Amino acid sequence: MHKKLFLGLLLAAAPVTAASAQDVAQFLVRVDTLIRRGPFALLSPDFYRLKRLVEANGDELKVEYAREQALGHRTAFCPPTADKPRVNKNEYLAALRAVPIHRRSTTDTRDVLRSVLERKYPCPHPLQKAAA
Repeated sequence: MHKKLFLGLLLAAAPVTAASAQDVAQFLVRVDTLIRRGPFALLSPDFYRLKRLVEANGDELKVEYAREQALGHRTAFCPPTADKPRVNKNEYLAALRAVPIHRRSTTDTRDVLRSVLERKYPCPHPLQKAAA
């Protein structure tokens, strides 16, 4: 229960200006430390730092998507236009934990979020688009 509450709050959306990715290994160490704190994690400044980091990653991917769209390039993912794309806290954490241990220090959290968005919101193949 505390884990779900923590992750839900971590992934809650809010505008962010500062953006930077962190490697998966460091991110998971920080998440696990906060999860062990249970409800007291909300009192930790690190909780809010991680929350801003996830939000910043999402904002960076939105900008990347808009830039690629404006240039007419094929995008890595195609979010729905009617709804705001959402990533479930459990699928994001599962994707972070699915990164092989030996690659976690060289994989950043933004790349993991991008891979989740690619699986959740795949772009149609160009030939499928033309046939529609």
